[in-house]
Amino acid sequence: MKLSDLANVLRAAGLTVVETTGWATRGYDGQDLTETAGVLWHHTATARERYAADSAPTLGTCIGGRPDLAGPLCNIVLGRNGVAYLVAAGVANHAGAGSAPGVPTDLGNHYLIGIEMESSGVAPWDWTAAQLAAAPRLGAALERNYLNHLPPEMRLQLGHLEYSSQGKIDPAGWPGGMDGLRMAINDVLNNKGADTMALTDADITKLFNAAVPRQGGMKGDTSLKGMIGYNDSNLGRIINTQAAQNAQISALVGAVKAMAGGESFDEAKLLAGVEDAAAAGVSAALDSLKVTVEVPDHE
Repeated sequence: MKLSDLANVLRAAGLTVVETTGWATRGYDGQDLTETAGVLWHHTATARERYAADSAPTLGTCIGGRPDLAGPLCNIVLGRNGVAYLVAAGVANHAGAGSAPGVPTDLGNHYLIGIEMESSGVAPWDWTAAQLAAAPRLGAALERNYLNHLPPEMRLQLGHLEYSSQGKIDPAGWPGGMDGLRMAINDVLNNKGADTMALTDADITKLFNAAVPRQGGMKGDTSLKGMIGYNDSNLGRIINTQAAQNAQISALVGAVKAMAGGESFDEAKLLAGVEDAAAAGVSAALDSLKVTVEVPDHE
């Protein structure tokens, strides 16, 4: 089989899609997939400096292959910008040697849809907010449309490290590991947060600047980011970490209400408002930042 309707499937899920020339007829040695048994997630292990000029610098290699391995090397490349670049509708050389339930040993290429996500694959982990938001939607769209012939418990969303018998480590550094990604995919499948992408730093700034009253004479930076002391890096990491995604809206609204009422608002109150949604992930993120919110004094 070919994933001939892949572009429409992904666009219907709200993803931005780029169709590379020839993707719809492309497959290793002209081969079609035997059957779709799951999705296999990879990182590209691309040198970090290449991302300064291109959101998907590995795309050409994924299409054409390497000297030691013929292309295509995946079905989809997920760029740093959250864009899904379509590479091949047929078989791609991505799985290598390995095994998984329902997949013949060492034949993962013929049964697993391969996604290469642009990342260096080394610490400090460099997943972008756009990727963290797009990947769960991508996985859910593929599962809904290409794995729906299987019982739910047989629909595979695997990291290369889980499939491989060759010691692969990808996708390294994903928040919560593959369990975190699978949880985020299930949230989309169960319509939890399915209609909104993760908030960006700019979105958060706009939200808070609109919601927090502007009172004359407040000292210093009157944006929430200024009051809390967040910077762009750690704000993005908290908001877009998948473990915290389910909790972000309720937590942020609670913070806004407290500050609008002139209250002090500390970490304990934030965690209480989060309830049980990804509490472990939120707690860990907040512990690392020692966040406390105080409304500045008036002059």
